Amino acid sequence: MAELGSTIAPSFDPAKAVFYGQLVNAAYAMYDNHTSDPTPPWPKPLPGNYRFIAWVQMRDFIFESGNWTFYGLIAQNPSDANDHVLAIRGTSDLTEWWDDLTSMVPWPMEGFGGDVGYGFYRIYQTMRIIYPLKGLAPGGQGESLEAAGTFADQVAEAVRRHAAESQPAQPAAALKSVTVAAHSLGSALATLYVADNSRTKKVKTPLLCTYASPRVGDYTFATTFDGLGIPSWRIVNELDIVPKLPIFPFWHIQTEQLYNSGSSTWWSLECWHSIDTYLNLLDPKQPLLPACLPPKVAVATPLRVAAPAEKEIAIAAPAGTTINITIKVG
Repeated sequence: MAELGSTIAPSFDPAKAVFYGQLVNAAYAMYDNHTSDPTPPWPKPLPGNYRFIAWVQMRDFIFESGNWTFYGLIAQNPSDANDHVLAIRGTSDLTEWWDDLTSMVPWPMEGFGGDVGYGFYRIYQTMRIIYPLKGLAPGGQGESLEAAGTFADQVAEAVRRHAAESQPAQPAAALKSVTVAAHSLGSALATLYVADNSRTKKVKTPLLCTYASPRVGDYTFATTFDGLGIPSWRIVNELDIVPKLPIFPFWHIQTEQLYNSGSSTWWSLECWHSIDTYLNLLDPKQPLLPACLPPKVAVATPLRVAAPAEKEIAIAAPAGTTINITIKVG
């Protein structure tokens, strides 16, 4: 049986997909530069001069006392105060890979049709938004918005609060939009966020853009999600193993945008899965990880055959006359 979402999504825009991926990469950079800091400094500027609004955190559930970990960010479009992006990074350590493996067990998602991966859902339930204190410089402490409700409720509260602080004259009832972009495990969490937000519609979701997303739920979940009518770009590298997991009874949501990095990167599981590889597939100008650069192919130097400068050919002519013909070769 074919995967759900195998049709071509309308209006797929690789350039926009690259931009959203760059915001996900910014979240990766924030984490990599400050691994133990759940509220790391944000880069100035963010891609597209987007404005940082809030941190996204999660807590691994292997140990009840797991520490809060930075997992993403919310940013605002500088040219549209109502337009935002929620960017969520992917798996970075062995603990998070364990969370991935436990997602092979189906588990009902409360209030939404079908089952989802147990690990994905457990992580999603721990996610929270940390809103920076007013006047806070990049990095530092902020306020948890957990009191607002689910993670989807917290995202809505963050963009509402930011609008009220940055543009107090703007009508409070103006509908905010949050485009969602994520990689790897983050793609599963992003999908669950969109499903969760669809129940209350506190903010609009104009697009879900994922890279290397695993299968998130079963057939019922996938069909219910696709029925929401929310545009979804599920970008896949054909060689990447993560989009092939978990196995049945899990199904993909719409809509697959298929690429293949076979000739453009080093052959390794890490390179096939890297967010940088995905961005390079969308736009070859985007840099690969140094370790993922393809091997240099030796180009054979054409053989040069030395030809004599001149050849003389003697041809006997009638009446004993000799005609000399000179042929230049080369």
